[in-house]
Amino acid sequence: MSNSLCKERILSEDYRDFILDGIQTSFLSDIALQNSCIQNADFDYRCIYISAIQAEPITLKQFPYASIPKCYAPISMETLNQTGILSIQNYPTLQLKGKGVLIGFLDSGIDYLSPLFRNLDGSTRILSIWDQTIQTGTPPDNFYYGSEYTQPQINDALASEQPLKIVPSQDVEGHGTFVASLACGGGAPQENFLGAAPESTLAVVKLKPAKQYLRDYYFIADSTTAYQETDILLAIKYLSDLAAKYKLPLILCIALGTNSGGHLGLLPLSNLLDLYASKANIIPVTGVGNEANGRHHFQYTLKNIADSATVEIRVGEGVPGFTLELWNSIPNVLAFSIVSPSGETRGRNTIRTTERDEFQFLLEGTTAIVDYKLLVERTNQELIFFRFQKPSPGIWKIIVSPLRIIDGLFHMWLPLSSFIQGEVFFLNSNPYYTITNPGNASRPICVSYYDGNTNAIALDSGRGYDRYDGIHPDFTAPGISILGSLPNNRFAVRSGSSLSVAITAGACALLLEWILFQLGTESVDSTQIKSLFIIGATRPSNMTFPNPEWGYGQLNLFHTFEELRNY
Repeated sequence: MSNSLCKERILSEDYRDFILDGIQTSFLSDIALQNSCIQNADFDYRCIYISAIQAEPITLKQFPYASIPKCYAPISMETLNQTGILSIQNYPTLQLKGKGVLIGFLDSGIDYLSPLFRNLDGSTRILSIWDQTIQTGTPPDNFYYGSEYTQPQINDALASEQPLKIVPSQDVEGHGTFVASLACGGGAPQENFLGAAPESTLAVVKLKPAKQYLRDYYFIADSTTAYQETDILLAIKYLSDLAAKYKLPLILCIALGTNSGGHLGLLPLSNLLDLYASKANIIPVTGVGNEANGRHHFQYTLKNIADSATVEIRVGEGVPGFTLELWNSIPNVLAFSIVSPSGETRGRNTIRTTERDEFQFLLEGTTAIVDYKLLVERTNQELIFFRFQKPSPGIWKIIVSPLRIIDGLFHMWLPLSSFIQGEVFFLNSNPYYTITNPGNASRPICVSYYDGNTNAIALDSGRGYDRYDGIHPDFTAPGISILGSLPNNRFAVRSGSSLSVAITAGACALLLEWILFQLGTESVDSTQIKSLFIIGATRPSNMTFPNPEWGYGQLNLFHTFEELRNY
C-alpha cells in the first residue's frame, strides 16, 4: 500500500485503529490484513488501520481488549535542592549536567524558540521534533504521517525573522514545554530557575489528538486533551530509533496516564515499556497519576459463595456517558446485576467466556452496554466492561456476586477524572491501587509526588500497589507548586504527577552521564538505575518502607552518591 494512502487512513475518521502483537491476528481475516495500512512499532507490536465498515461495531467479542487503543491524558531551584540534584550539578569533581544523554518527550510539543532549550551560542539542543499534527512536511523514515524537523532545520528557524515558516511546530497547551523545562531546561537567573539536566539533548514528539470515534467510545469531551495508544507506541519507536542512530543513551519521559486496564502493567504501552527497560541504556520514567483523591477506585473481597457486594456510583446531572471496568482473577468468577436510581434491575447470572449484553432502563432513558470476557487474552483475568449511555442522575448500583470463589477479591475503576464529563464517583471508594497505567509496569521507574514545602505526600498522588501488590511507586519526588516554563518565555507554578516524572527524568540523565562517561561503564539498564535511586532515597525514621505512597523514600541524588562511596 502506498505511503500516501496509509497516511490518509491513519488520519481519517473513517478508519479504526488497532494494536496487534505477534500473536493477536486471528480476529482479522487474511483479506483485512492484506488490505490494511500497518505501522510497525518495536518488539513485534503493530498499529493497523481498518475501515469502519469492516471494524464496526467495536466490541470485546469481536476484538481483543488490548487491541483497542486506550486513551491517555497528560498527568524551581528549591526543587533541585530538595532532590539533591543541585548539589550534584555543582559538585566540583562531578559537574554533572546531563551532557551526552538524550531525553525523549512525547507530549503536547515544545516551544523550541525558548532560550531554555538552546546552547550558549544560541543553537538548539533539540535533536529533532516529530510533529504528528502537521501533515505538510516530510514524515520521519519508516513513518507515514506527521512532519519531522531536524536540528539543522530548527537552527535555520532560530536564525530567521519568521521561524514558524521554517519549523511551524508549536506547543499550544504548554504541558510539553513545562515538563521539558523541569527535566532539562537551561538557566533563567531572573526567575531563579534551572532544569535538572541543563546540558542534555532533547528529542520531542508532539502527539496528535485521539480520533473522534475513540473519544465517543470512551465518552471523552472534545475539549479534553487525549492521546491514543497507537500514536504513543509509534512515538516511542521514533525516539528509540533516533537514540540508536546517534548512539545516545535515552531517557523516556512518560508524563501520561490512563485508568484503563487491570492495573497489572499488561496494556500494550506498559508491556512495551517493560521491554525497552530491559535493554541497555534506555530508561523509561513513568508517574503515578493524580487519581488518589478522585474516588474512582472500588475494592471488595467477597467472603463466601452467598456473599454479594453492592457498588454504589453517584452520577450527577448532565453526564453524557461513562465507562467502568471490573477486574478479577480466575478461578474467581463473578456475576453482576445493575440497579438504576428508580430501582429497575437488569443483569444475568451465567458464565460466558465472551459475550455482550445491552440493557435498556426505560424509566431512566439509559442504555448500559456490557462486554464480558472470562479470560482476557493470555492472562487469568476476568473483565466486565461497562458503558453507560445517557445515565440518569442519582445513585446507580452494581450488585456483584460470586459464581465461583477462591479469595473473592475484585477491583473496579472509573476513567481518569479529566475523561469524565460531570460528576461520577464511587460512594465507598478506595484511594489505594490508584496508580495510572503505565505506572504499573514492572521495569520502568515509577515515581509519586510530594509537597517539598511540607514534606507531605500529595493528596492526589496515585497510591500503590499494583493489583498483585507489586511495589509501585519506587520512590517519590516533588510535584506541588513547582516553577516551570511555558511557551513565549512565561513562567508559572503548577502541581501534578507529570512534574515529578520530569524531575526524575532529569536526575536519570545526570546519573547516566556519570555511569557511562565518567566511570566508563559501557551499559546500564533501568533496574540498575532504579536500584541506585532507591539506595540513596531519604527515608524518614517514623515510616515503614516500602509503602504505597512513598515507595522506598524521597528522591535524593546527592545521597545516592554518598551511599555509593560506602561500597
